[in-house]
This record gives sequence, C-alpha cells and structure tokens, in this order.
Amino acid sequence: MSASPTGPTTGSPETAVELTIHIESFAYTGPDSVPAGATVTVMNMDAQAHTVTSDDGSFDAVVKPGNSVTFTSPKKPGSYTYHCTYHSSMQGTLVVK
Repeated sequence: MSASPTGPTTGSPETAVELTIHIESFAYTGPDSVPAGATVTVMNMDAQAHTVTSDDGSFDAVVKPGNSVTFTSPKKPGSYTYHCTYHSSMQGTLVVK
C-alpha cells in the first residue's frame, strides 16, 4: 500500500496566492486586490530605492534598487493608500478583501 498524503488534496487560496507590486519608471503596478493577511512581494526594477508606505502606518516596505522585499497585508479589509517616502509623486492603493 502506498501512503496517502495528510491534509487536503487541493491547496488553500492563501498558500497558493503570490502577489507582487512592481515598481518601474517611478510607478507602481500590482494586483487589483489582495487577501487579508497575505504576503505581498514588492519588486523594485528602478535604479533608485523606493518604499511602499501606507498612509495609516499599516505597512512600510523599503526596497533597494533591483531588489524585492515582502510585507504582510493588513488583516482588516479595506482600501489602503500608500506612497513612496522618497518620491512624493508615487502613490497607489492596496485593496484588501
């Protein structure tokens, strides 16, 4: 007999979801929404450092040029505006569901 795997045979959405905010040419692009408490990756494709800093202090990711970092999205659903602390023209919104 072969051993059967323990646990569910289908992955849960929380473990299968990979979410990325890209920073390129001093602009954010990313998913329309993320699950509450999800791990969000930030990839900086620019030659300058940037941040993804929520206006309410819920998250703050500093990303060096050409690097990636992760942060955990807020556990409370809602819209969270964010900005780059180094470049005030960079702004975005993270929608948590």
